[in-house]
Order: sequence, then C-alpha cells, then structure tokens
Amino acid sequence: MSTTRTERALSRPPMGMPRTVPVGIVLALALVVLGVVAVRDLVVHQGWATGQPWLPDLLGSLDGLTPTTGVLVAATVAAVVGLALLLVGLLPAPRRHTRAQDSDQLWSSPEAVAAVARVAADRAPGVLSARAGRVGRRRIVLEIATRGDEGAALAVSREAATAAGSALGARRIDVRTAEEE
Repeated sequence: MSTTRTERALSRPPMGMPRTVPVGIVLALALVVLGVVAVRDLVVHQGWATGQPWLPDLLGSLDGLTPTTGVLVAATVAAVVGLALLLVGLLPAPRRHTRAQDSDQLWSSPEAVAAVARVAADRAPGVLSARAGRVGRRRIVLEIATRGDEGAALAVSREAATAAGSALGARRIDVRTAEEE
C-alpha cells in the first residue's frame, strides 16, 4: 500500500530554523544598504539632489590595486568565510522536538515535555513544589521541594514524572531534591 504525500510529511520530524537564516538576514541587509547607496548615487548623478556620488570614488580607489600582503590577507579571509558559509549551508536544520512513543504524528518540544513532567511531579504526594532545572532533547532535570519523608516523595514524584514524560517521548527524566529557600 502506498503512502500519500501528507502521510510522509506528517511522519517527518519537525525541524528547527536552518542555521543559514541569520547569515541570510545579514546578507539581505547588506544588499539593502548597497541598493540605498546606489539609488542615492543615481539621484545625485541625475541632479535631483546635491552632493558627490560615493560609488565612483570607491571603485576608483580599487583601480590600480597591486598585490600586497593586506590584499592577500583580505582575500584569504574572504575565502575562509565563504567556505564556512558553504559548510553551514549544507548542514541540516537542527531537530528540536521528540516523538511520542505511541504516535508517529505527535511531536513535543522539550519544554512542553518538561512542563508535563513538572506538573506530574508537583502533584505527587509529599511534594511542595517542582521546577524544571535543565531541559534538553535527551535529558530533563526536575528539582522538587518535599515535606516529611524525602525518600518516599522523591520516589513517587520520579515515577509520576517519568510516566508522564515518557509518554510524550522523553528519553530520561531525573528528579532531584532542591534546597528550600
């Protein structure tokens, strides 16, 4: 039986923002600045505004450029930056979500899984409060404040948080007691 395009799209993991987006934004802003300078020079050249054009002077200063150490260093830096941008462009976008155990189409962010696990630990008997300490795709650390028997409350809250979080795809949930303030 063949799968449809929609079914294939739903089974793929959601991806984060590609790593090239910040570089693309900076390059787009640089092109906008270059366009503004070009329009300004056109307006000045047509006589619609007073002043001196900037681009002919800039290009004239580059004319007659001889190979020097500074030019070699600038060209080397430009080549290294270009190769780095090429490599960044070829890297896949980072994965930000985890898949639920029972569903191929349910993806949760680590922050959402941590919130569900925190609420489950907070509702366990003997727990005064719970908060998410460290949140990642592979590991979530919860810190709880207990009252009375610390060991029993820790075990019950760990079990509740692990059950709630693993249903949403958490790989590892650590529950620790925190110092009360």
